Amino acid sequence: MTQRTLLVLDFSGVLSLEAVCFGMPDRLDQALRHSGLWELGVDGARYWNDVVKPTWDVGSTTRTPYAYLVAQRVHPSHVAFDDALRRAEQFVQAYMHASVIDPVWRALFDALRSANSVAPLIATDHYAEATAHIAQQIAAMGWRAAALQTDAAGQVVIDGSAPAAFPPHTVALANSADLGAHKERALFWSRVRAGLAIEPDQILVIDDFGANEHLFDFYADPARVTRRQAQTLAAISSAFGAPTHTLPFIIERPFPDLEALHAMYRAQAEQTIRRVMEMIRA
Repeated sequence: MTQRTLLVLDFSGVLSLEAVCFGMPDRLDQALRHSGLWELGVDGARYWNDVVKPTWDVGSTTRTPYAYLVAQRVHPSHVAFDDALRRAEQFVQAYMHASVIDPVWRALFDALRSANSVAPLIATDHYAEATAHIAQQIAAMGWRAAALQTDAAGQVVIDGSAPAAFPPHTVALANSADLGAHKERALFWSRVRAGLAIEPDQILVIDDFGANEHLFDFYADPARVTRRQAQTLAAISSAFGAPTHTLPFIIERPFPDLEALHAMYRAQAEQTIRRVMEMIRA
């Protein structure tokens, strides 16, 4: 097989700043009100503590829709479950609608069109609904998405078919909800390797390891971030046996106002893109 560079890109907090901004208090409260979950007693504090935290492991490692898990957690006895589910689905749709790939990254994907030795992979710990949404975001940049999933027998398939060499301008998509494990676990990366028909000679990882998530989200706990980074990189290296280099994409805390945050994020993205292209061409 042709030796290639595997370029691993995280989604929320890296490719998508807006996915993180959705969790900021004012925007989150607005989404909870607009969806009708607020009327069920779900304010921002309850959302983080009683919805996100207890459902994360199931929601991010199975194909159970996040909206269904939300409805299970919040529907009161006097409200029909279908009504709670409808509200939860509207909320999740708003979250996905906000989770766009920032236009600053188009420069990277445009440059990769002529870098045939590079295989881009978006690897994310996310909910089941995110797979189709991220695929749409990839398509909007003129690329094809190929989602890695496990079938009923536990075998890795790509869009329902046996793994095969990816055609040009294809981005592999590995969502923890589809692979049954988080990125810090060796199982996630062994399944990614089984689905990718390449043997990379080097791996570049662009990830925030959860550091850019909202601090109300337990996922952003600094100790968890440090441990997750070490475990993730070790798991990648073990699975592929190739030199692994990381470009941590971590925005310095505390976050400034929203306009300044976007400026910092895009400046860091532009610097990261330049560094990636330098490393690929070296």
